[in-house]
Amino acid sequence: MHNQIPVVMLGANFYTSLGAIRTLGRHGIPVYALDYHFPTAYALSSKYVTKKILCPDINKGEAKLAEFLLNLGNNFEQRPVLMATADSYALLISRYAGELRPYYIFPEMPAGLLEQIIDKKGLSELARKLGLRAPQTFIADENADIGNIVSEINYPCIIKPALSHKFVKIFRRKCLFVDQKEDLVSALDEARKSKLEVMVQEVIPGFDDHMYVFDVYINGKGKATHTFTAQKLRQFPINFGSSTLTHHSHVQDLVDLGLDYMEKLGFRGYGEIEFKKHSENNQYYLIEINARLSTLNILFDKCGVEFTYIMYRDLIGDPLPDYHLQEEQPWAFWHAYEDLISVSSYLRKKQLSLKQVIKPWVAHHKAHAIWAPDDIRPIFSFGLLILRKLTGKLSRIFFKK
Repeated sequence: MHNQIPVVMLGANFYTSLGAIRTLGRHGIPVYALDYHFPTAYALSSKYVTKKILCPDINKGEAKLAEFLLNLGNNFEQRPVLMATADSYALLISRYAGELRPYYIFPEMPAGLLEQIIDKKGLSELARKLGLRAPQTFIADENADIGNIVSEINYPCIIKPALSHKFVKIFRRKCLFVDQKEDLVSALDEARKSKLEVMVQEVIPGFDDHMYVFDVYINGKGKATHTFTAQKLRQFPINFGSSTLTHHSHVQDLVDLGLDYMEKLGFRGYGEIEFKKHSENNQYYLIEINARLSTLNILFDKCGVEFTYIMYRDLIGDPLPDYHLQEEQPWAFWHAYEDLISVSSYLRKKQLSLKQVIKPWVAHHKAHAIWAPDDIRPIFSFGLLILRKLTGKLSRIFFKK
């Protein structure tokens, strides 16, 4: 029976993993959740976690975690399905695919594709090579002509990393925003000090509600069995962040474009393309591709397209019937805590009025990022984590020397 085959979930410190754990657990699937730091891994408090496993810190190197996974794999009677909740884990699976394959089940991706997709430089080069519509981008490596970049790029622009998770760790944000030439050189200086490879990319015009996602599952034969589109309404941080309020919105042009892009890439498994709709020419531009589980997992579930379960069933050889959602659904993903912070910023910067904040919120049923009536412990774990952060910040302010 398919519900006897377990899942090994890499990462438990974010609502991405929490949503996936709940999806699988509700179907009776055993979930072995791994994380390197239990105090911040609030998804581990879910009642749907079969076993919590402390593992090596992937931020200190992949090799130890890969070795740990190989040893762990020996303990299962049947090969479990291996799932990644963050880019770093997805990269590990890709790089150690040959060694991990005898012990785990996961999608077979073309060699090197995942590394190119997750690396923003690689994705930019792929987009150029395959003719995918994407923002104007320059690679600002040590050999780059900074003068040429400054004069050729369209403004406003952003400085973004090749690998997001490393950049965010240093700068505490996903990108650096620049709206005039004189600021670009100094901003590039700041980015280069991090010794990370960065890019300069034009900002496609349009507010946050011009951001869309296309989600798809593609089986081993290259057939797209399930598709879904959604529109972002608000983000955290605002303008260049993750979704805080996103609703289902069927856009057939986006489905057609997304399928065309995934076919050209040769993508397999579950994937999500983030697009931005140009406010002047109404065309969709590729922003990034996520090759790990999505932050919008709960929205998918509420709309009847459970991508985590869809992937699981296909990988164990018992696929679900094809389903391409077209009927409009009344659901919106909502991360209450982060949205509250974002709304404050939108109002303060006069990007939204109070009416514009309230109207889309009341218009939808909420697919909550963390709260679930059948699994309440994670909301308390998350709340405790936030409380610790706030008290730590306050103590640094009041007791600093």
